[in-house]
Amino acid sequence: MGCGNGKTAGLIIGRGAELVAVDFSINGLRACRRSLGLANLEAVLSDVRFLPFTCGSFDSVVAYHVLGHLMEEERREAVSEVHRVLRRGGTLLLKVFSVQDMRFGQGKEVERGTFRRGTGIRTHFFEREELLALTSGFEEVSLTEEIARKRYGGEERSRGEWIGTFRRP
Repeated sequence: MGCGNGKTAGLIIGRGAELVAVDFSINGLRACRRSLGLANLEAVLSDVRFLPFTCGSFDSVVAYHVLGHLMEEERREAVSEVHRVLRRGGTLLLKVFSVQDMRFGQGKEVERGTFRRGTGIRTHFFEREELLALTSGFEEVSLTEEIARKRYGGEERSRGEWIGTFRRP
């Protein structure tokens, strides 16, 4: 979900998995195809809240840094769609930014924990309890907050992410 330039998709294909790339942007899908060098990649133009797949179509759904660009109600709709398209026992793999991220609080707050920065892109920063509530229809397999120290603009700052695996019962 939200394949963008294909960075994560390339890791999946590298492991021999079949892949359907979904993005709401035709430019994102084109960039994904180009970066992977796969003209025949199954790429679907779709909003993650309304996936055009039958129930139980997938073994896994990867949602890396996509849910955080949605507003609260949209996040609930997207996770509901993931639940619908996953087969029983299927897994949701996700990454989202945590409130420990260096960018938390920057920009205009448009919703609790969601900020619009100069580029106009919204980013939501999650707390653990909020993420667990959002994924309450799933069984938690693992959920870890990773804080990495990185150098940005000459100073060391924190990048905080929640990385989780959830199973559809």
